[in-house]
Amino acid sequence: MKIKPKKEQYNDVTYNYFDIESDKVCFMFSGTGYTYEKPLLYYSTELMLELGYDVVQVCYAFNSQQFEQGPEAISAMVYTAVNPIVGYILNTKSYTEAVYIGKSLGTLPITDFYMQQASPVPSRYMLLTPLLSLDHVMKNLLGKQAFLAIGTADPHYSKESLEQLSSHELAIVENADHSLEIANRTVESIIICQSLLTKLKAYLQ
Repeated sequence: MKIKPKKEQYNDVTYNYFDIESDKVCFMFSGTGYTYEKPLLYYSTELMLELGYDVVQVCYAFNSQQFEQGPEAISAMVYTAVNPIVGYILNTKSYTEAVYIGKSLGTLPITDFYMQQASPVPSRYMLLTPLLSLDHVMKNLLGKQAFLAIGTADPHYSKESLEQLSSHELAIVENADHSLEIANRTVESIIICQSLLTKLKAYLQ
């Protein structure tokens, strides 16, 4: 039976809560236009439920003026939206493990805050198309450990940057764009999604 989420709100931010009464939780942060209905995040949600995690999809929204700030201010803005929910969920149930999955914009609070802090529970991090072209992101990733997926046709892709990130589990997809798809290659794009989810599952297990 398909698990349906409860739509909740905390601190004026909505989130979808898939509560399967687990002792493990996955927090998901979407991209600007890459929502939880898009393939990678939809199937990542299904995978996390399959692996026995509660899932929390944080549904933030920002206007175009808010993106006129500097990159670090934008990162802090997203963190300010998601962190009250993360804190609330972690305080509500006695979780023994947390996984953070971010896509694009949603990777910023992970790289800039969660990966830099002492976590109340053991945590792992999945970065889908992180913004490697931002200097502060690269600085915060150095010496850390995460699963990181990016395509060579992504504007944030940099061979030189990735060579510095040998401590991470890297999934580099040839010719894939910022959605981790190949334009006008539908079947190939589906195969990429399948391959990434297989790698993600192996990483988590």
